Amino acid sequence: MYEILTNRSVLEIAGIDAGKLLQNLITNDLTANDYCYTYMLNNQGRYLFDFFIIKLSSEKFLIDISQTISAQFIEKLLMYKLRAKVECFDLSDQYSIIYSKNKPEFTTIFSSQDPRYQQLGVRSIVNKAVKFVSESQPDLYLNDKYNFAIPDGDIDLIHAKSIPVEYGAEELGAISYDKGCYIGQEVISRTKYQGTIRKKIFKIYAKTDLSDKLKTNEIVGGSKVIGRVCSTYKTQGLALIREENYFACSNELITVDDIEITLSIPEWR
Repeated sequence: MYEILTNRSVLEIAGIDAGKLLQNLITNDLTANDYCYTYMLNNQGRYLFDFFIIKLSSEKFLIDISQTISAQFIEKLLMYKLRAKVECFDLSDQYSIIYSKNKPEFTTIFSSQDPRYQQLGVRSIVNKAVKFVSESQPDLYLNDKYNFAIPDGDIDLIHAKSIPVEYGAEELGAISYDKGCYIGQEVISRTKYQGTIRKKIFKIYAKTDLSDKLKTNEIVGGSKVIGRVCSTYKTQGLALIREENYFACSNELITVDDIEITLSIPEWR
């Protein structure tokens, strides 16, 4: 059982300075991981991009990134590159990202379990020339994403506004607090060590369809706004909730646009 993730792009970052450049830009530590999920932030520690990095060698990396932000990512990377010996190629016409429940039987360029959460399936990069015996299973990844309440950057976060640690970046293995400096690192470290992470991700469940609910929709507990919708899928969704307000109204009716919902803490938290 697998799904071809048609909304993902595959990029190659190559050159003798590729590892150093990426290490100075991302929240995770490439010296400790050959495969990881990570963020790129602005100077204020706000979300710009999220993606998976596969380290093929010290001079060659593959990027698994949302198609909607891949062009912006390349533009930003080239801006930071300056005189560094680094090249960036979009290989999306050659390779696809596959999500599957188990290790695929077909030939892959790379294949490993999604590093964010142990209950997630396997992400693979395959050549588009590969012939599949069975048909792709629609929404295989989305079902897991919402069952386990996994945030995805451009779907759930707000560009240049969201702070990834509020969205479980640490719990989902996207941030290293042991590596050296990177853009936005000071804000992220201060937020953690001052204990000021007040908003957190919750899972939404409703008895009716929530597909039309957007990031602007407020979530109300009793008569008080306690958070907002991040994204929805059928009767499920993700929400960013001010945790103290949630616990204060946990026995009251919780709604979004007058639709009753249930909030729960994701297992990965």
